[in-house]
Amino acid sequence: MNATRAADDRALERALWSLRAYDAMALATTGEDGPQVAGVFFAPEVVKDGIRLIIATLGDTLLHRSLQHDPHVAFLCSPGNASRWVQGTGVAELVDDPLRHADLHERLMAHAPGARAYVERFPMVPALINVRRLKIVEAIDAVPLLVDLSPDSTPG
Repeated sequence: MNATRAADDRALERALWSLRAYDAMALATTGEDGPQVAGVFFAPEVVKDGIRLIIATLGDTLLHRSLQHDPHVAFLCSPGNASRWVQGTGVAELVDDPLRHADLHERLMAHAPGARAYVERFPMVPALINVRRLKIVEAIDAVPLLVDLSPDSTPG
């Protein structure tokens, strides 16, 4: 199956199922000092326009500053197997409203229990990544699933 529209409910459900198999990812950003990659816990969820990932960042770190500088991100979820992974791109939004932090942190920790050690110990700031594109590879001989969730994509 090769899908290119979020409107395809089967493709969206398959993409969400694939993301739910992971709770951590490598997140690539670009800041004033150039590109960087950070490991972060995440929680995927369905939203009106597609899929969103909840993450938490430690305030005033390179990752946090990079997201402020340029919200465009790329990410990779992988079990360390070159024939099974999820990669994607998206646009991140740091959530500045402290009244929303507790709820977002709880949703993150419900999916990624390992995030609890960081959220409860450090002043974490949640960020929401609106996923724009996904490529899901489930086996070396399987056709990858391509999902385009960008706002400018048109029905096929």
